[in-house]
This record gives sequence, structure tokens and C-alpha cells, in this order.
Amino acid sequence: MNAIPLTHTRISEIINRLDYFHGLETETLDQLAAGARQMAFRRDEPIFHKGMPADTLHIVVSGQIKVFLPQPNTGEKVVALVERGESFGVASLWLGEAHLADAVANKDSHLLIIDRQALMRRARVDCVLAGRLMDALSHRVKDMMRNLESCTPKSAQQRVACYLWQRRPADAGHHYDVLLPTTKREVATKLNLTQETFSRVLRQMAEDGCIEVKGRLIRVLAVARLEGLNSATRALQPE
Repeated sequence: MNAIPLTHTRISEIINRLDYFHGLETETLDQLAAGARQMAFRRDEPIFHKGMPADTLHIVVSGQIKVFLPQPNTGEKVVALVERGESFGVASLWLGEAHLADAVANKDSHLLIIDRQALMRRARVDCVLAGRLMDALSHRVKDMMRNLESCTPKSAQQRVACYLWQRRPADAGHHYDVLLPTTKREVATKLNLTQETFSRVLRQMAEDGCIEVKGRLIRVLAVARLEGLNSATRALQPE
């Protein structure tokens, strides 16, 4: 972890470029910049651990961050993969509680780190900023629900089908592409599968003509068949 020495003006420019802060009052941006710093993290370098105080907001300027729960037998359970322009650790920060998970740089990454006190002070008077934080919380809750939905079915094939179906674009026609955001091993942990099982299911679905796999790129060739598998997944879930 290395601090990147930046002037107040430079930090303000970085904040202004992030969609996360688009449309905020000038006074809000200035005060956030005064309580912000940029940090560089190498791949696999920890950012925080479960139980540490959540006293800063983390926003990804570049790279990718993995948020996960350590597991005694399987190693880890991936909770979220955070991309450029997204934040993480918002729930604990908003409540003033300790972090509930670990976070590590999945790639070489730059983070904008904003002091909690400066953030909360402005959120009390800037409703747009408060709404932006609520949006971030809502998206995290939605992602967690989707993750739970993917893990609920007993069948490994149904879990994979649910994962692929959830990532279809709104204008999907007879086929669409899904680019895995990280390694197959980490996607597998999100689905409570081993990497071997995940790869085997992808291979079976490819042999059945449902998908085509090229590295991390998965092309869904039979949308109707995938929809049928996903419908069977929902039927297994309790009301």
C-alpha cells in the first residue's frame, strides 16, 4: 500500500471525474477532497480485514477489488467484485460499525479514500450525496440477493444457469455474451461450487449446445433453454 501525494486541486479533479460524485455541490466536492487521499494497492494486497473499523469510504479509481468472507474449509466466499467508479464498505461506514468482510486488491488498483467524518458531515446537508450513498447500499443489497438466488438451488447446473441468466442484457436476442469479471475459481466460490465443478458444468452446457466458452467469455447460444433452466431454479425456491 502506497499513498500517492496529490494536491487538493488534483484530488478534486479525480473526484469530479467519478460518476459517483457527478452533480454534487461545489462545496461538497471541496470538503470531500479536503478529507480524501489516493492510495495504490498491488495485486493481492489487503485493504482491510473483517472487524477493522469502517472509518473511510473506498472508491475504485482503477483496478478491481474483491470483498470476501474467509471460510475455514473452502478458503473464501466472494461477496463482491468492485469495479472502477464503485464503492465498497458503505454499509459498515454508514452505521459506524466494523467491517463485516475482508477486502483485497484483485488487480493493481488505485483507490480514493474519503474520511468518514467529512463524508457524513456533508451527507447531512447535501441530499444528493446522501441519496448517492443510499443508491450504493441498495445496489449492494440487490447484488447479495442475486448471489443468494444463485446459491439456493441444489443443482450445480441450475446455479450456473441462474448466474448467466441474471447477466443477460436488456436487449438480448437469440444469443448474448457474458464476460466473467474475474477467474473461474472466484466465480465458482460465489456460487458455492468448486472450480472443477464449475468448469465441468460449463463444459456440459457447451456440449449440449447451450453455451460456447472461450476463456472468460461465455456466449449463450440457446436463450430459451437457459430461461427454462432458470425457471426451474425459481420453482425450487421457497415462497
